[in-house]
Amino acid sequence: MDYYLGLDPSTRCTGYCVMDINYNIIEKGNIDMPVTDDEGEKIFYQLERVELLFSKYNIVEILCEDQYGGLNIDTLKKLTRVVGAFLYIAKKHQIPISTIYPTSWRKLFHGSGKAKKKDTFDKVVTLYDIEDFKFSKHNDITDAVGIAWSLVDMVKERRLKEASAA
Repeated sequence: MDYYLGLDPSTRCTGYCVMDINYNIIEKGNIDMPVTDDEGEKIFYQLERVELLFSKYNIVEILCEDQYGGLNIDTLKKLTRVVGAFLYIAKKHQIPISTIYPTSWRKLFHGSGKAKKKDTFDKVVTLYDIEDFKFSKHNDITDAVGIAWSLVDMVKERRLKEASAA
């Protein structure tokens, strides 16, 4: 079976979600960074964890949240390095990857790009009947679920267009 990976990259805790074409969550979680000042070590740690997902599942496409320019410059630089590392690892494994701004995936997931992190958290917890999540601890995971959901939507839309063009 084919699976889709949603990534919510961070310098402290990256959320991920593996989903099937029917929006079923196969695996979700956080990649908590080691406590170190070495930025390269943190990025390498994330890549190792993502590669473990590649070995467990037939990941056929990845959608990774891109960063908007409203962050402070140091945070923006660090996050773009993380996203760049994910682009590299996907290319290495020949898995198509795209990036998407938060407002764009939220528009797909919520119908409005103005939805907030708490809105995504609430929707995911309700949709998947998750009782043990706390917003401040699990919002990276719920964002990754929203990103994976958006990827599945994009794949389905692309397939519809391809079928109607044939």
